Amino acid sequence: MRKFSGVSLIEVLISFLILSAMLLGLDALQVTALRETKNAYYFSVAAQQLNNMVERFATFGDKQLDEQLAGWNQQNQAVLPQGRGRLEWGSHTVLTIYWGRADQQRCDKNKTGMTGCLHILL
Repeated sequence: MRKFSGVSLIEVLISFLILSAMLLGLDALQVTALRETKNAYYFSVAAQQLNNMVERFATFGDKQLDEQLAGWNQQNQAVLPQGRGRLEWGSHTVLTIYWGRADQQRCDKNKTGMTGCLHILL
């Protein structure tokens, strides 16, 4: 009888360990890709909503502005998580859209992600 030392079992276990580490890395990569895709989607929807309101503003001007803002905010809530928009009058007219947990402070810089804001000067 030959005596086996269990070397082939250790090799199999090590290869399973390496394979499982590779598969966990692929899962992490897919989760990250899914998150970034969702962020890009929210940015795209927010940009379209801004363009939508700019077109409304160009079409109607100051007429029915409160009604247009209310309808726009209803659309924002439907297509973005916690979506809301704001129009600021002052030295410059600024149209801003927020989504996620973004606070409605001044949006000086466009922020994208699961939470963000976009603004445009009219």
